[in-house]
Amino acid sequence: MPALLMEGIRKRYLTSGARANDGATLEVRDREIHALVGENGAGKTTLMKILYGLERPDSGRILLDGKAVAIPNPAAAALCGIGMVSQHAEIVGEFTVAQNVSLCAEPRRFAFFYDRKAAEREVGRLAAENGFGLDPRVPASSLSAAEIQELEILKLLWRRASLLILDEPTSLLAEHEVEGLFSSLKRLRAAGKTIILITHKAAEVKRIADAVTVMRAGRTFIRLSAADLAEADLAGLMMGAHDAVGEAGGRPATEGTASGSPAALGTGVRKDSAVAGPAVFEMRRVTVARQRRARPSIDDLSLAVRSGEIVGVCGLAGNGLAELEDLAAGIGKPTRGSVLLSGKPLPRRREGGRGYVPTDRLWRGSSLYSSVGENLAALDRRSFFPRGFEDRKAVGRFVEESIGCYGIAGSPTQRLGTLSGGNIQKVILARELAEPKRARLSRVRAAAGRAGFLHASSVRASGTRDACVEDQGPPFLLFCNPVQGLDMASSAFVHGRLVEERDRGSAILLLSSNLDEVLELSDRIIVMHRGAAVLEVRNGPLVDRSAIEDAMLGLASPEERR
Repeated sequence: MPALLMEGIRKRYLTSGARANDGATLEVRDREIHALVGENGAGKTTLMKILYGLERPDSGRILLDGKAVAIPNPAAAALCGIGMVSQHAEIVGEFTVAQNVSLCAEPRRFAFFYDRKAAEREVGRLAAENGFGLDPRVPASSLSAAEIQELEILKLLWRRASLLILDEPTSLLAEHEVEGLFSSLKRLRAAGKTIILITHKAAEVKRIADAVTVMRAGRTFIRLSAADLAEADLAGLMMGAHDAVGEAGGRPATEGTASGSPAALGTGVRKDSAVAGPAVFEMRRVTVARQRRARPSIDDLSLAVRSGEIVGVCGLAGNGLAELEDLAAGIGKPTRGSVLLSGKPLPRRREGGRGYVPTDRLWRGSSLYSSVGENLAALDRRSFFPRGFEDRKAVGRFVEESIGCYGIAGSPTQRLGTLSGGNIQKVILARELAEPKRARLSRVRAAAGRAGFLHASSVRASGTRDACVEDQGPPFLLFCNPVQGLDMASSAFVHGRLVEERDRGSAILLLSSNLDEVLELSDRIIVMHRGAAVLEVRNGPLVDRSAIEDAMLGLASPEERR
């Protein structure tokens, strides 16, 4: 008997008409790490939101240990032993670890007063039992991305959850942090927990999962043992390349599924790029001091990004990447030094000449309560709001074209917050890379078609592939973890777009916690540790990955690292 069985789950959003789940089925066994995979918009997160009580299904049933249950809200899910860690952390930065873990379930003195010492003691014990090295007394704002994941899991364990749902838990973790998280998940499984892992990464499924369910277009395509499936085959199943596997028990792929093998989705990034041009973006002797901290966040940092090159900056969380993003985006100010764009001080306002894809796509990169169309047109006042009034025809043309070119699974009037995380990222990319008065999207569509990225519905919605013409993009682009939460086809498409923008002359600063992404795309690589640039190398076939990893950890040599 499975620990969890979801049968015939259907969910349709009335406002948009989108069918997120269309008769989906999920079977998870007791004490199993179960991977739920599929393309962006396949319905994975919606299915888990239904299980956690964040969404109500139109039809279908949920059985826990063979008994039908109703889960109208997260409180009911908690009573059933179900907990969920969303893709974006839900913590109070000013609260300590103990306060975050015990929030709304605090130990009390005399039935009324919060017992801080008891909370710190019990949270510390719970963390130690599960191999987490968290100090319950430190503020949550000081934690690394990996420690925040541990904190979120502790919140579920504090409430005695036995079925844990983790949505893209490794999206912002470095390789060694992923290993630590996976070790923790294996300990939880050994302690009797059942874990559902939403992921796009086939390699992670092979490393951690016992079983895997592939979803497409809101339906369950196939359930397999992870041990019986090669990584390349799993990648093909996720993208619709290996439909023949469906003969073993899966359902045929539906119309609109992206096609193409993993090999066909390569971005074709070349390391012998043309000589870069003049510096477009510069930071000169920049320091950012921190209040009540002896060590600055950014320590005497100088860098230049030239036209026609991608400069990748990598580093572990807490070593200055977040502060560097703020400076390059014009949000933060340096304590000392200067930040220049085309030789002039970087303006704080978002004006022409730069594009910005932030790490925090939900709150910094978009307006979740506005429509898809409003998010796409929001920043280009000159093109879409001449003399202060909206040019509805221009907005409509650009929005429809962007939805088609980028394969966005949503309508122009649909509220952005109802889209999947990957589709929200596509909206941001379309807005930041496309300047509508220049109408420069034909190469986008051609690249998307070659990658098998465009869905049939997208092609129908926006007309022929020749509907757009190409032109040069913004002179400077700041991309921060740009493929976070995207499936493999979408990731390959985005990487290809970055290379095309570079080849057409844009200067691109890539900030990423994913070393593979930095090695794949960058012409030059800069490693940050403790706010300083500790290593700079030109990328190429002979680049020493281990030296980069050592620099990220602050080690002088591989021997010291061991």
